[in-house]
Amino acid sequence: MELRQYLKILRKWLWLIVLVAVVAGVASYYTTNQLPRLYQATAKVMVGESFQKTNPTQGDIATGSVLAETYIQLVDTSAVLNGVRQELGLQSSVDELRSAVSASAIARTQFIDVRANSTDPKRAAQIANAVANQLILLGPASSNADLLKQREFIRGQIEDLETKIGDAEANINQLEESLKTTTSVRETSDKRAEIDRLRGQIAQYQQNYTQFVNYLAPSSQNTLTILEPAEPPAAPFAPNLVLNVSLAVIIGIILATAVAFLIEYFDDTLKTKEDVTRVLTASTLGEIGVVKNRNDKLITAAEPRSANAEAYRMLRSNIGFSSVDKPIKTILVTSASPSEGKSITAANLAVTMAQAGYRTVILDCDLRKPTQQKIFNLSNDVGLTNALLAHSTVQNFIRPVRVENLSVMPTGSLPPNPAELLGSRRMAEMLSALEGEADIIVIDSPPVLAVADSAILSRMADGVLLVIDSGQTKRESAQRAKEALENAGARLLGVVLNRMPASRSYYSYNSKYYTSVGEAKAKPSTPATSSSS
Repeated sequence: MELRQYLKILRKWLWLIVLVAVVAGVASYYTTNQLPRLYQATAKVMVGESFQKTNPTQGDIATGSVLAETYIQLVDTSAVLNGVRQELGLQSSVDELRSAVSASAIARTQFIDVRANSTDPKRAAQIANAVANQLILLGPASSNADLLKQREFIRGQIEDLETKIGDAEANINQLEESLKTTTSVRETSDKRAEIDRLRGQIAQYQQNYTQFVNYLAPSSQNTLTILEPAEPPAAPFAPNLVLNVSLAVIIGIILATAVAFLIEYFDDTLKTKEDVTRVLTASTLGEIGVVKNRNDKLITAAEPRSANAEAYRMLRSNIGFSSVDKPIKTILVTSASPSEGKSITAANLAVTMAQAGYRTVILDCDLRKPTQQKIFNLSNDVGLTNALLAHSTVQNFIRPVRVENLSVMPTGSLPPNPAELLGSRRMAEMLSALEGEADIIVIDSPPVLAVADSAILSRMADGVLLVIDSGQTKRESAQRAKEALENAGARLLGVVLNRMPASRSYYSYNSKYYTSVGEAKAKPSTPATSSSS
């Protein structure tokens, strides 16, 4: 299948693809809005304190990373989750908490992100912080409460020393500035002595500060510290409305496209002239659109400037091109099955022949379900069967109609033995007589697969047109009809694709060219004297 055919399929089923995409998007939007809003809070925890070292080794970082993976596995254990329940006084079960918490390590670091989900943003933050706290309590540092107190005390002393050192340095700066303006020797001596005292005090502070800092230097990688407590999130993280609707639309488009191609794959009807060429290896002589005027099927007479009328004229021209080597006077029009438009095609073809100046006779040989008398609004009391049984001339049974150069012979009374009548010598003689009276004879015959009448008549005709209902005639039926005609020795001129949708019909694309505002009500032109369109 060519790219152009794929594009045609997509254009044909675009309405389905758009409909499914819209329905999927609306359904996803509605469903997503009905879901509860979930909030996620994250607490960042550090394993070990190697980053506080001036020159941390690769081993320190590697050890912290391995320990981080170990603590991650502890997050959803019963020991941690039961501790969270007790700490927060939750009524949720361990399994419910397990589905709400998670943890992951930041790649190539010793940091852990502890996450908690909840419909309440504050509760999500509380759970995340409680899980981080429970991990710390499970660590070895929590077993020595005195050590923890000492470290907290020393941190306080360090902060106090930093303050005192800063104050002393500020006083020294003030005293040095005041020395510049002091003229008294005694006052100058006192200020210098105070500066020396403050400097000595700073040196003592710095010595104590160094001792305290060395005491706090990390001595173990197996410690946990909460670097960033979880805060209540401002917006929910789920459900993601935009993502859900987008995915629904994309999936809807994919599914609808797949369904469209499956339908086309399993559709075994002939729709385009490419199908006719591929399946029947036959030429498409005409592409006729849908006749919208149900009251008047003679579109070529009622609306001669319409796109369908032009399509019939093109059919007439193509028949002329196909008969360059062997002129055609008798044209049999048939179809594979009933209701495919053969009778309307035969009638309009006959009208275009007459409009071109040919003396044309349309012969209704469908002795089982005649139609031409309805199309041309004639009575069916006298016609073909009467001509076959009578001994008078054929001209007595031909009826003139409103179209110049055109006559019609309806079926007349329906006989019990149509095949015998149509295959009789009298039928052949009558056709010979008509050929002497008319330039073109168009025979409307029954469907090929329904009865044997068309196969019998095809031997008497110069050429056969096979009418195919676009999108309705199955490939197998068309193939069998062609084989039946070939077995009967018929000369198949080509195929007429009937009821072509506007999306496939060439003349529908160019209908504005054939009919303009000023020409819409114009009368038919005088019949031509040649077969050219």
